[in-house]
Amino acid sequence: MEMDKYLEILSAQIRNSRARAMAVKEIRDHIEDQTQMYESRGMTREEARREAVRQMGDPVETGEGLDRIHRPDMDWKLLGWIAAFSILGLIIQYVCFYGLKDMAGSSEGAFIRQCIYTAAGLALMTGVCLCDYSILGNYGDLMGVCFLGGIVVICSLDIFPRENGAYGYLKYMMYLFVPVYGGILWRRRGRGYRGIAAGFLWIAAAFITGTKFVGGGFSITANAVAACGVMLLMALWKDWFGVSRRAGLIMAPVLVGGACLLLLSGLRSYQIRRLKVLFYPEAYANEAGYFTYNIRKIISVLSMNRNTYGVLGQKGLLEFWNHCGIPGGYMLLQSAIILGLGKTMVLCGIYGAFFFYLFSMAIREKNSLGRLTGIGCAAVLAAETVQNILYNAGIGLTYSGGIPFLSYGGIHTMVIYVILGILLSIYRYRRLVWDSGAQEHGKEGKRQGIQIGAYVIRVEKRESHLQP
Repeated sequence: MEMDKYLEILSAQIRNSRARAMAVKEIRDHIEDQTQMYESRGMTREEARREAVRQMGDPVETGEGLDRIHRPDMDWKLLGWIAAFSILGLIIQYVCFYGLKDMAGSSEGAFIRQCIYTAAGLALMTGVCLCDYSILGNYGDLMGVCFLGGIVVICSLDIFPRENGAYGYLKYMMYLFVPVYGGILWRRRGRGYRGIAAGFLWIAAAFITGTKFVGGGFSITANAVAACGVMLLMALWKDWFGVSRRAGLIMAPVLVGGACLLLLSGLRSYQIRRLKVLFYPEAYANEAGYFTYNIRKIISVLSMNRNTYGVLGQKGLLEFWNHCGIPGGYMLLQSAIILGLGKTMVLCGIYGAFFFYLFSMAIREKNSLGRLTGIGCAAVLAAETVQNILYNAGIGLTYSGGIPFLSYGGIHTMVIYVILGILLSIYRYRRLVWDSGAQEHGKEGKRQGIQIGAYVIRVEKRESHLQP
């Protein structure tokens, strides 16, 4: 059979266009390599080509085998986690807050709006999941420029209303820089110290955009920057840049120290006072330590299993608590008041199991872009959750913007579901997106065969066959 006819029949068996193009290219190259080998053994060009094609086996069988493994595959466990958390979050919000009529912001209309936000977020997540995440690697730099540049332009034009001098509607958007940064780093593979420097400069650009232009929401920008720092350190560990691992480990403390200095340089006077409040809340009980001081008093009266809402009235804390903006960042503490501290601790444990699954899923990803981006997305969600738990416990350094699935707000909800959609896309396309060239960095080892997803075409004693 002629090579072109063979490839035509084989490609017709593969339904996904991306897998079809890659498989045809790899098998064509393999046939050409085999042809050259047979020619070197004395065969004519025509004889060598026919033998190389024959050794590939039946094109229909080979094509069907590739089609079985190269198709989208939903992570139903993760989808189940997300659906369960979405429903559980709405139930907890209603039982612990919106169902109570005497608390500020606890109207049923606000709960209905949050239900609409959640439904819209799930729809947006589905759309993102169906998109091929590898676009991040192809257009990472362009997306980074458009993302940060667009935020700067919007802030400069003063399009959105300000809240306390900050663009509250934009601050959560900084989380979306994290997956974009995965593509930016992926494009820096094999570029040595220049690639490392570029990675650090992109983090600095995101930090400046979040703190100087968006303003406010320092903790949100810090979460995004911290997740990007984790990704950069991971890329150093995996030797993406062609720099030795020893050099990367030496550079790691410098990069972390520089990032800390960068974060501290952006602290404003009221944020510095919050650092002092962490250790001496009583000394600032009437100013910067007002929230922390009263939150710790509330925690001191919590019961493991009983509702302590009435106790707050007896202690003179009810007026403070009813007007402290629970939907934003205090739903965990509110659930501890209504449901008991024990149930809330179980909820925090479930969050821990959820993030353990996210990280384990990302670490198992074979594609380097998918693994790095997945870890970054999981890290930024985990950072926000841990920060929120600490703040609800009265030991947070800065105000937490919220917590996934429990905090009120349209923009925050949408951003969280977009990130979850990217994680689903990474799993969904794990059989369709694989690294071309080096698997981890620019130093490609000697290939023992032609990798096509989960199959390896190997040549052993003039016989080629597909091995799963």
